[in-house]
Formats: sequence, C-alpha cells, structure tokens
Amino acid sequence: MAKWSNKPVVLEPISFDGDSVVFTAKRLLVEDMQTMSKFFNKERGAMVFNSPLEVCTLAAEIFPKYIVELQGLTKDDGTAVTRDEFLEAAKEFYFVPLISALFAGLMQISTVRSSEKNSAPPSPESSVA
Repeated sequence: MAKWSNKPVVLEPISFDGDSVVFTAKRLLVEDMQTMSKFFNKERGAMVFNSPLEVCTLAAEIFPKYIVELQGLTKDDGTAVTRDEFLEAAKEFYFVPLISALFAGLMQISTVRSSEKNSAPPSPESSVA
C-alpha cells in the first residue's frame, strides 16, 4: 500500500545557530524537483552550489510555494520567527546552512523512501563550493 498523502509533512529537525528548527512543508512538484536536481551531485549524494548566491536565489524561488510553517527558530530577543519572516530572511547569506539542509529535507519528502526502492535518499549535507 502506498504511503503517499497530499498533506504537508513535518520534516526532521534541523540544528541551526543554537535552535532546533522544524519545518512543515508540501512535497515538491515535478518542475521544482527538476530545478533543484540541477544542483544535486550523485557522487557526493548532496546538493552542491557554486555560491551562496545560488542557494539564496533558489530558496527565494522554491520556499514560498512549499514551506507551510516553521517552529523553533528564534530572534535575538527570543521571539519566534514567523514563516513570512523566514521567507524574507532566507535571502540572507547567514542562513545558507539552514537553507541547504531544508533543500535536502524537501527532496527527501518528495521522493520514495529508500526502503520502498533500492536507492538512498538525498543526503542532508549540502555544500557550497
């Protein structure tokens, strides 16, 4: 029996800057998976970008369509960062490690799990060359 659902999925927590951030997201549609797969390096098993600018540009294009909510990311004063604040902040180079891990999570929830087919899911380790 298939385990697919069109409901948003809660991703694994991502450690970033002292916070444990949990995103809820929709699965990628084929055109956005194609766009993201251009950055996937099979040998490394990770997404590889030429610059932080590529990371932030792709985030600005992809995230508004798929990120439903986030929890655990806080500002200096301890208040929670909202979805809209994150979408704006994701344009900053500071967030590149978080963005890279989020890309891997989106790809992972959008593909059949390795237990359901004979290949490993994308690694959460993305890098900027």
